[in-house]
Amino acid sequence: MATAIATLVLAALVGGLGFLAQSARASRYALIALFVVLLAASALVSLVGVFVGVGFFFVASGSGGGATQITGGDQILLVGGGIAAFVAGILGILLCVPLLRKILGRNMRREFLADPPITLALWLSVMVLANNAVSFLIFTQDPDIGSLFPDGRISPLLIVASQLPFIVVAAMGVGIFFRRNLRQTLERLGYGSISMKHLGAVALFIVAALGLSVAADTLFAALQPDLYSQVGEISESLFDPSGLSPISAILFALLIGIGAGLGEETLFRGALQPALGIVFTSILFATLHVQYGPSLLLGYILLLSFGLGYIRKHINTTASFLAHAGYNTASVLLSYFLLGG
Repeated sequence: MATAIATLVLAALVGGLGFLAQSARASRYALIALFVVLLAASALVSLVGVFVGVGFFFVASGSGGGATQITGGDQILLVGGGIAAFVAGILGILLCVPLLRKILGRNMRREFLADPPITLALWLSVMVLANNAVSFLIFTQDPDIGSLFPDGRISPLLIVASQLPFIVVAAMGVGIFFRRNLRQTLERLGYGSISMKHLGAVALFIVAALGLSVAADTLFAALQPDLYSQVGEISESLFDPSGLSPISAILFALLIGIGAGLGEETLFRGALQPALGIVFTSILFATLHVQYGPSLLLGYILLLSFGLGYIRKHINTTASFLAHAGYNTASVLLSYFLLGG
């Protein structure tokens, strides 16, 4: 429950920043406020990285009395986490420079970078990538990574708590009820009607993705057997439908498919892709799947994201959502009905 509340609070804060970024397009005061917030947050993140590095140096050198011992794994986490925070903070500061030039009335060669919503999207992406990098380090060093998911099978509340923020951030980021009404917001996010031909393309994607998943799983098991076993335990804990009745298994599969598909597609393909492009959005999307760790499956997730990105580009977000939801749902149902759960 605490995690769900914290996630919703974070979504509200990021959504507020999205609203501020939209306001900054027309208001100089909002632009200044956005610049100050992002600059201060970037400086803070960078300082955290410096303090982590300095603290590690003093502890490692015995300045703290020599009683504290840091294991090799902890050293990697401290150094890697400090570097990630420092680099993310510096990049965040650099992203604030176009906003400052716009405040000062300077001409910009690339007005794209001085667009407040674009700046915010890039800034958030940098912070998320840094956070995910640290999460992957934790995955490699923590032998009990399952402790990150202590509640077992994923629940409806957890799905809502994890996916609703994506929808809120996406809607606020494109200016719902500020620059756009609900219909215009849905259009900007790429939601619209699709034809039977488009549904055929969606079905083809689902079949191809399921076939590719078998190949990716086989390769993963052969090349990274230890990590394969570890990731398998986590995935089974979160998404295992065994023990459910057929009706409950179908409902569970639909919950996974529709819940994750709607939230992730609305944010990544709907809101971010038109601004950041398919490649960068797909990289960000792939690193979000920390439960797979630094495994070959991330390459598979990246390929799926490219496919979903092209569906969004050439059809719309409705089609990419149906493809995403259909793939997730089919994966769970195949596990239950063909593999005995």
